[in-house]
Amino acid sequence: MTYISESLLYICFALLTGGFLLRIIPEQRRPDVRVPNWLLVVCTIAIPLLSYVPIHNNAVIYVRDFDMSYGSILKSILLDFNIGKAWIWTVVGSAGLLCLLGIKAFNTDKHMPKVALFITLLLIVWLGYAGHASSLYGFKGLVVHSAHFLAVSIWIGILFVVSWFSVNNDNWKAFLGWFSPVAIGAVLVAIGAGIMLMTFTTPEYVNAWMLPYGQMLLIKHLLILPLLLFAFTNGFVYKKVAARDAAFNPRRWLKAESIVALLVLIATAVLGQQAPPHTVKETLQSVSPSPLFTGLYQGSFSPDISIAFKPGLESILMFAAALLMAGGLIWMYRANRLMPAFLMGLLVAAFGYFGLMFSIV
Repeated sequence: MTYISESLLYICFALLTGGFLLRIIPEQRRPDVRVPNWLLVVCTIAIPLLSYVPIHNNAVIYVRDFDMSYGSILKSILLDFNIGKAWIWTVVGSAGLLCLLGIKAFNTDKHMPKVALFITLLLIVWLGYAGHASSLYGFKGLVVHSAHFLAVSIWIGILFVVSWFSVNNDNWKAFLGWFSPVAIGAVLVAIGAGIMLMTFTTPEYVNAWMLPYGQMLLIKHLLILPLLLFAFTNGFVYKKVAARDAAFNPRRWLKAESIVALLVLIATAVLGQQAPPHTVKETLQSVSPSPLFTGLYQGSFSPDISIAFKPGLESILMFAAALLMAGGLIWMYRANRLMPAFLMGLLVAAFGYFGLMFSIV
């Protein structure tokens, strides 16, 4: 339940961020985008409700462990823990955003979306304040976590909204002209902040593959590969393909990119609800190893092992297959064949995963 609620929470943030950003962009620089106001309202209401799920789960655990009432435990969480304080401010911010969306002039006024976007950015900061990095590393962890999620929300949010809520094919060239550099900048920020987060939460990145957290982190990183391939084709190959094929519709390809982005968001949400393994050996004393790891690891497992790389024939073949699928994705894009390209994108991540797992000893 927590993983589902966290995934929906991240989707809500992406939709709000992308929806408000595109309302600020001049009409001649984007397709006609119409996000239903009711959807923005639903996302705004859902954010504090979905954010409450991990608080409730923690309260239930503390009630069982300390034999105290739910109310007293909840009060302590809300007043004494970062996650509780952040939730209170999230409720306040969401209420303000809801009032703004309720104003009739919101859809026509050019300044109100800017205020709504600012409130959404504050909500993202409070989400970062509730995260593991902020709890462990204070202001530095807050900045890094918030920057990472903000960059992801901008990139994926715009992608979601323009691919699923645009109602015509006008101004695609103008849109991709500014969105491509924005996406590149967001990706660079997300990668940089993500690496810093890993130094905070997962200093033993490869050894962490023995744990469910490490496996999910690896899967997330591998899913970013086809996402970047789709972003590359949509951002740089589009002009050549569109000039050659008048029937080419980039919105179909942006939808495929957004589906892969959704998988990355879900993986991020799952990571947000797992305890990061600061020391793998200590974590293995209380957490079972990942079934994915134990099922594929060819050596003898024990909690004190350290993983090393020794590529063999199997892993090299898997990496070669991943490269072939990456080339095939770009080729299918040029041929305007969406479904084969989408499947090849997923296979890039799958073959890359097996290549890495077959390489460890």
